[in-house]
Amino acid sequence: SVGTPHYTNAAPLNFARMHLNATLLPDRTVFISGGSGHGEDMMSAVTESEIYHPTTNTWTVAAKAQVPRLYHSVALLLPDGRVVTAGSNPARKNDELRLELFHPPYLFRGARPFIQQAPDALKYGQHIEIHTPQAPDIKWVELIRPGATTHSCDSEQRLVDLPFKHHGLCHLSVTIPKEPNLAPPGWYMLYIVNKEG
Repeated sequence: SVGTPHYTNAAPLNFARMHLNATLLPDRTVFISGGSGHGEDMMSAVTESEIYHPTTNTWTVAAKAQVPRLYHSVALLLPDGRVVTAGSNPARKNDELRLELFHPPYLFRGARPFIQQAPDALKYGQHIEIHTPQAPDIKWVELIRPGATTHSCDSEQRLVDLPFKHHGLCHLSVTIPKEPNLAPPGWYMLYIVNKEG
């Protein structure tokens, strides 16, 4: 009917899994890792990771982990764009202490843009300057909240798109949202993403 929102169902994962970790990435995809087909069963652990592409509603199978990650595991985006996976203890008192690093495909799409200078602290509604030699080539400026995963859930995860304009060869003028509802107070990582993703 008129005025009724239409929701598109997400395509199914390539591997059935529960107790997985989902991590927002700077290129606006979602990295899925860990989990198992049945509860905390090590025999049905899924070690293949997947990446969800929301613009096409598709999944891509990505790197295979060496360590099964089940209940009480985490996957956290790092400031350099990699993802660290850690933890798991389906057999209580038998904690998994090994770490693994996932290198998302965007790390291999050519030279990466970098931030030479940006403020350490931001205020709501503020206009800031970011200094980067790649200013004309920047597609997105965004804040991503650091991970805080527990029990396969990270309710604080968010990507906040920041409107910006480039001026000159090395400067971005960026606007911070006025609303704390969009970006609750706290720590964020600042990313710039170029047109190559």
